[in-house]
Amino acid sequence: MSDILDALRAYPDVLRACGVIGSVLYVSGFALVQTGRICGNGPIYACNQLTAATLVLTSLIGAFNLGAFIIQIGFLFFGSIGLYRKLRMRRLGLYPAGTGVIRSMSNAPNGPVPRDDWLGTSDLERRPPARERGRPVRRAPVRAAPAP
Repeated sequence: MSDILDALRAYPDVLRACGVIGSVLYVSGFALVQTGRICGNGPIYACNQLTAATLVLTSLIGAFNLGAFIIQIGFLFFGSIGLYRKLRMRRLGLYPAGTGVIRSMSNAPNGPVPRDDWLGTSDLERRPPARERGRPVRRAPVRAAPAP
């Protein structure tokens, strides 16, 4: 095992490139989720995070950092659990609609109309009402913004 690590340390530029690519994957995955291009609950995002964590962890061979190592191990561990869970749910047919690539609906004939197979990423409307002490809890009313 130490021979493999020594061989990898002989190429610090490759290790540095792995770290940079991993960082780019982290940031681009976050940007895709925040801009609504992919769903944060989908397997695409989980695979992106696992790949980024593996690349950054590989880069730590050249310059070890305990804090970064613990973070990457956490990403790998919990990301693997999440990906396994998502793939298992998909195989069992329990996977909710709208947890993949979010397709643009701007070119729809009558404006943006959601299709049945891409309902979005929120299941808030389909959830049963919350209960507190056995009684349903009412949601707070949504108020319109004041007119300028």
